[in-house]
Amino acid sequence: MAHKHSLLRQTLPALRQVFRAAPLEATLLVVLLAASGLVPVGVLGATRALVDGLVQGLGEGALTPRLLGPLLGLALLFALDFLLVPWVAYLQGSVNERLTARVHLLLMEKVAATPDLTPFEDPKFYDELQVLRDQAPYQPLNLLVFLGNAFRESLTVAGVLLLLLTLAPVFPLILLLATLPQALLTFRLQKGVWEAVLFSAPEARRMRYFAEALLSPETAKEVRLFDLLFPFRRRYLEAFHTLYQNLRRARGRQALGASLLVLLSASFTALALFLGLRQALSGAGGLGGLVLLLQSVGSLQQNLFGLVQDGGMLYEALLYFQRLEGFLNRPPSLVEAKGAKAVTGFQEIRFEGVGFCYPDGRRALEGVSFSLRRGERLALVGENGAGKTTLVKLLLRFYDPTEGRILVDGVDLREIDLRAWRRLIAAVFQDFGRYALTLGENIALADWESPPDPGRLEEAARAGGAYELLRRLGAEALLSKAFGGTELSLGEWQRIALSRAFFRRAELLVLDEPTASLDPKEEAHLYRRFAELAQGRTVLLITHRLASVQMADRILVLKEGRLVEEGSHQALLSRGGVYAELWRLQAEGYRAG
Repeated sequence: MAHKHSLLRQTLPALRQVFRAAPLEATLLVVLLAASGLVPVGVLGATRALVDGLVQGLGEGALTPRLLGPLLGLALLFALDFLLVPWVAYLQGSVNERLTARVHLLLMEKVAATPDLTPFEDPKFYDELQVLRDQAPYQPLNLLVFLGNAFRESLTVAGVLLLLLTLAPVFPLILLLATLPQALLTFRLQKGVWEAVLFSAPEARRMRYFAEALLSPETAKEVRLFDLLFPFRRRYLEAFHTLYQNLRRARGRQALGASLLVLLSASFTALALFLGLRQALSGAGGLGGLVLLLQSVGSLQQNLFGLVQDGGMLYEALLYFQRLEGFLNRPPSLVEAKGAKAVTGFQEIRFEGVGFCYPDGRRALEGVSFSLRRGERLALVGENGAGKTTLVKLLLRFYDPTEGRILVDGVDLREIDLRAWRRLIAAVFQDFGRYALTLGENIALADWESPPDPGRLEEAARAGGAYELLRRLGAEALLSKAFGGTELSLGEWQRIALSRAFFRRAELLVLDEPTASLDPKEEAHLYRRFAELAQGRTVLLITHRLASVQMADRILVLKEGRLVEEGSHQALLSRGGVYAELWRLQAEGYRAG
């Protein structure tokens, strides 16, 4: 458990990120916080000197050099105290902005640089990512504010204790006994509150999920049609009550424990004041020493309990950065081979006895063997859940096969440079991206490193069916209503996704249900141009609409993860097997419609 580690070990990951984000500003902030923490100590010392000077100079009736030094010192310390406040705030804001940006960038880089999709099959990975992402906007600020406060208060406490040593060694000990047990217990119980919050994180996330489901425009229609307020409200309250009970128990222990130590604290405080008064009356410590003692009691209590409160608030921020460090150091699940071979093209891709099980144990493919030759148009068909999309994921090396191998011109795909391999491929996925960028940028994302080329953009838009959209809106039109742009229909977005795939000019074109959101007229138009569009390219078409695969050179039929048939459209129909049965069922559906 994280709370078993030392405070220093918890703090180091956070400080490392702070100083990497803003080394100069963070250093200046530490200096100013140190000065801010020592100002109260200086005020106590100057006040003691001023009181002792007043006692000795009462009979003179005028300011003496003995008084001018402490007076000037107090004035400068008060001025410094006020001067430090805006500059500490300025530096905290500056460091916070850079640290927050760094945290977001680290998360983006870690997740986007993960070469495969295996981590997203792991609920722990996904939950951890959700927590880190959700808390990224405010945990850096919490860290800076509460860590800064704790550092400043620690310096003040240490300085006050050193001043008290000049009176007598017993005074720091007594005042620590008066304040430290209560402070430590409060801190421990405050940690318990935060641990209760962290322990209840799933409930907090469920509350947020059900609230967002009722408030989101994406679910607004179904919320109203199915009257979802009551079931979602009930689930929200169930999660809330679980969270509330955990927090109430933790806070109750905190309040009870602190109350039990009040009498002990009061007893030691009274003892310190009694000894200080007796010392002053005996002339051993002077009136200034008594004033120092009185002020130190209040200063120690204020700063120790401030340290406790800030330490409790800091605890969650430190755990956040410790989690972040662990997440960033998480080893990749897919490792590229050393000396991987860079490829610039291929002649044949061969699947040999390929099988695959997802991390949760679901078997998606078993014993699949076939070849895909350069320039060939290959269609992959089968019912939902047959393993078609999984096969594509293996081809793109989003996963590695659990059995068998995939060869590219005789070389195992695992031995090929991953970036170079993916540069040869363009794809349209079922869950294609809809980006809040301009129309031209949405298409050109497939080859974002290339210089702007209006002719190439128009060519890709024509190929993917988005030319009319490009002509009407213009390449600079902002899409998606997220930032006030134009919202498109799902079919229009799919035409843009198709155009994006053609923009890449890749050797292998993978189309995974590329016309699912198009109307029948647009779908028929697209497939009439299919032979022309695929000229010179290798095409892998995945679909469940069999009317669209007749122009393919070969058709592979998958059933329950196995390759059961292979051949041309006419050959498969004449065979009277699985493909012929699927064709008959779909034809009857069209006739019935």
